[in-house]
Amino acid sequence: MQVKKAIDEFFRRYDNTLNLLEEFLASKSNRQEFVLLSCARLDSLANLAFAEGTQKSRFSRFLAKYSGLGKQTFTISVPDLNYYFQHYFWISAANVPEPGRMWLFRERDKEFAQFIYDSGIPVTQLHVQQLLRVVMNALKRKYRVSPHQSRRKKTCTTPDEIVEAIRDSVGNAGGYSQPDVNSIKSLVSPYTVGALLYRRYRSGAIHEWGVDLDERAFFNTTGVYWRTAPVHWHRFLKIQFPAIFLLSLLRRSIDTYKCELLETQKLPFGVWSGSQLSEDFLDRRSIFPDTPAKLVVR
Repeated sequence: MQVKKAIDEFFRRYDNTLNLLEEFLASKSNRQEFVLLSCARLDSLANLAFAEGTQKSRFSRFLAKYSGLGKQTFTISVPDLNYYFQHYFWISAANVPEPGRMWLFRERDKEFAQFIYDSGIPVTQLHVQQLLRVVMNALKRKYRVSPHQSRRKKTCTTPDEIVEAIRDSVGNAGGYSQPDVNSIKSLVSPYTVGALLYRRYRSGAIHEWGVDLDERAFFNTTGVYWRTAPVHWHRFLKIQFPAIFLLSLLRRSIDTYKCELLETQKLPFGVWSGSQLSEDFLDRRSIFPDTPAKLVVR
């Protein structure tokens, strides 16, 4: 009974957020605030449930285990990945200003440069564009990556399937080395559903000027969908997480996580610390293991 009381008292702090989100939903207002509150609360729950791993990995692991999103958390949004390759196709003149040299403008460019190196192609603008065209054509044949394609084609798939599709397309094109699996995985992993929700919505709302939302559909759509996004004279598909979906993730996460805590009778430190319960009820996995201090002697 004491454990249930401690759990209920802790999670009661989420009630005001849930009520406020319901008000925003009913009035169809405060879109950016809706994203900020829902994602920040999901982030706080992920930090509560998992002590180890990066912030992003904890976020995705929590969604997969408690929100009802399950394995979909780790599937690849193929249209968003396709745009990644299209971006490098457009900027290839800047990335490869002269044969044999690649310029890196941001940290993530290293992963793309590794992919190019592993393919075995001459490092020229022409060869880089040809390789990217091979990859994009392979994705387009198998998946829906643009608005004019059939909706019967898949927009999401597993990382392993994407890695194989890219490897096969490059290998079958001729003149290329078989790219390393790990270098391809490093390219595609930022385009899982969970990673995109974390990067574009959670981090966009907290650290940037806001999230690029589909203003008309944000409060009216119930599930994940892909919005037509014009870029220059092209049209691409971009994953969207509407309000009802975000609120559902948060509600289900709270309910599922509370049920687990009641069942195991083991509380994470954040819940246990204010409960006055004995250490028998503390989940020691929620505490960082002992780490030797590393001091520099000068």
